[in-house]
Amino acid sequence: MVLDARITRRQLLKSGAGAAAAAALATVGPSVTLGAGAGRAKLIPEDKVGTITFTQRDVPGRLAIATGNPSMGFLGGPTFPEDPTDLGTLVPLPGGWRELFEFLAGVGIRQVEFAGYGQNAANPGGTAGYPGDGNAAGRAGYLAYAARLRGFLDEFGLEAIGNHGFIPNSWPGPNSPGGGMSASDELRYRTELEFASILGMPFMGTGNDPTSANNRNIEPWTVAGEKWEALNGISVGEFGIQLYPHNHSPAYNFLQDGPMVTVTEDRVTGAPIPPTQVRAESGKRLMQHYLDVTDADLCVLEMDIYWAHVAQHQWRWRYDENGDRVEDIFDPLAQVLTQTKRYALYHAKDGDRTSEPPGVGNGYTFVPFGDPSSDIDFETFFRDQGARGFHNPNYEQDNAPGGSSDPGRSLRFTKFSASNMVNLRG
Repeated sequence: MVLDARITRRQLLKSGAGAAAAAALATVGPSVTLGAGAGRAKLIPEDKVGTITFTQRDVPGRLAIATGNPSMGFLGGPTFPEDPTDLGTLVPLPGGWRELFEFLAGVGIRQVEFAGYGQNAANPGGTAGYPGDGNAAGRAGYLAYAARLRGFLDEFGLEAIGNHGFIPNSWPGPNSPGGGMSASDELRYRTELEFASILGMPFMGTGNDPTSANNRNIEPWTVAGEKWEALNGISVGEFGIQLYPHNHSPAYNFLQDGPMVTVTEDRVTGAPIPPTQVRAESGKRLMQHYLDVTDADLCVLEMDIYWAHVAQHQWRWRYDENGDRVEDIFDPLAQVLTQTKRYALYHAKDGDRTSEPPGVGNGYTFVPFGDPSSDIDFETFFRDQGARGFHNPNYEQDNAPGGSSDPGRSLRFTKFSASNMVNLRG
């Protein structure tokens, strides 16, 4: 079954859709609850069931029911999500933050990771963005908007756990040539931290790596660690908020940290190639180097579990210090297990394995969390990760919105996925 339609340090921290939609789902079989079984413990505490609003990114921008001009769609009938084909009747769809938060709370979501703060200005609460010139009145309006969002969160008992937002670009690192944050970036950085503090976020993040994974040399990743440790010094020391980067598959590619060597085999296929000069790889992954050079009490990160499995599929061979091609398979669970409290957040994103051979393509396609087609073993992952109850997993599905043909889909998928997160046992 594929619902996808295929288509301080510690002390400081302590202080501080119509017929087309029906047809698309007509072949879907019964839902299954992951890890269901009497006597087995819940693997995700109910107060840790979260989502990132990139999954429901279509909702804030559309008109709320409260405006009197909502969109119509299908949210699931009386047997949904147990029967995912039960689309229900055509109903007004939630729009804007307040109605999205009400819906999320109603399906078992307790934590919200933002992927942007804006919404349709006609919706309850209006909207406000950071002023381009950083003027005081604009910043005050922006922070007042944060207070309105906090009111909506509190109304429905939700916690803002983090965001994917602004990280200064003008500071390459305290020890790099030309290092230093610009005045405008520093003003915005502190304003965004204040916004996050109003929302009650313990973490503030970005959707990107600490630095570009297109450059796998050890040097820029060392500088990135210096930068992020310094930025965490501000966020933790002054606001009690830990700053986190996010990963996609390139963050778990091999660090180029050795001498230049000559290679004669294709990295993926092993086929002969003309002698080629490359930099050798010890086997350390990019994100592991970031962890190694940053303060464990300050710097945490967010693993996207789906993309970590894509990395397992993609980055399978490296060139050692002799230029030999060596198979070295990435293990996402092992990566977390030895340093589990560095991974404060996850994207609980599920995937269906494709037929692509290792090293070719992504190896997975997106599906709702707990879809029976899933080939990611979340039961083992959450059972064995260590520090049970510490982590903050947020459901994400990049292709959840159904567009104009099925505008209720992202909310149905959220209901389905939240149910499976709540009932994951092991």
